[in-house]
Amino acid sequence: MAINKIEGKVTDRTIWYAKDLQQDSSWLNSIPETQQKEILSALEQAKQNNCNVKTITKADFPLPTLGDLFKTMQRDLDKGFGFSVLRGVPIQGLSIENIEIIYAGITSHFGEMINQDTRGTLIDHVADRGGNYTDISVRGYTTNAQLTPHCDSGDLVTLLCVHPAKEGGVNNISCTMAIYNELVDAHPEYIEPLYTGFHYNIRGNGPVGPHKDITAHRVPVFSYYDDMLSCRYNQKAILTAEQLPGVDPLTDLEKDAINYVAELAMRDDIRFDIYLEAGDIAFLNNNTVLHNRGSFIDHDDPEKKRLLLRQWVNLENARELEEKFADHYNTGPRRGPSVREADHGERH
Repeated sequence: MAINKIEGKVTDRTIWYAKDLQQDSSWLNSIPETQQKEILSALEQAKQNNCNVKTITKADFPLPTLGDLFKTMQRDLDKGFGFSVLRGVPIQGLSIENIEIIYAGITSHFGEMINQDTRGTLIDHVADRGGNYTDISVRGYTTNAQLTPHCDSGDLVTLLCVHPAKEGGVNNISCTMAIYNELVDAHPEYIEPLYTGFHYNIRGNGPVGPHKDITAHRVPVFSYYDDMLSCRYNQKAILTAEQLPGVDPLTDLEKDAINYVAELAMRDDIRFDIYLEAGDIAFLNNNTVLHNRGSFIDHDDPEKKRLLLRQWVNLENARELEEKFADHYNTGPRRGPSVREADHGERH
């Protein structure tokens, strides 16, 4: 089947370079005190109605004066910068359980949460659990290591900062549309293999059977569909897939293309660094933005250790995606890992 490709370069509102986010701060949205009180009032209502992160809806978490802002953010996330920060979420002094309800309540106004692992986790904790990032089965967010550029599943990945690190842990983002245009200029020979795509190491998150550890099909890095270019990329997941049974070794051209995308993602004029503060929620469009994180040094006090909460969210009224491009875990388009009954009950 022929691959549908964009003709020429990307010229729409989804393309940006680091200087654009430095000069245009429309991606940063600070919550004034009156709306912070509105959020806390919504928390109390949700608790009175016995809502939890699995059941909460935007009707359970009313935020009437934030509605217009959220609509603008949704539009810009899908067809603009693909990145936004909501600053000043009132979490100080609250328990993790209450912070998670606030987090789920806010994102319910953007779309539907999807699970992130075989346990059905909807809100995961991004913290150093002592994992070894060089182990192909270890997910990078459980370590304190420098990660490689990647995107997550679902339309959005959202991150709520509870505690920043003592030192380091800066988040980096880069625009995949800028990366694409740079590829067209510098290495057009890489475009074909990136459109064809690769098998991914999915670390046991697929359905039980022959494709538990590997995508059943090649997932394109770039996909042009319904007049929009989208990107799906995870350097580590692609490069380690060839170590698994049934996957053909990558060619030199394929390896060069994969590694050059990562190189571009970290180039100074493309990469934008984000310093998340406690109470910040970062929203990133997985179809247009790659993210990364530097290594960090943690606080000695367990109560102060770096902690971010993470959700994967499918955006309301989002762009259409090609089916194979949008199926990352052999569970269907825009879905998370295969949930297994035996794994239930460990986390929400």
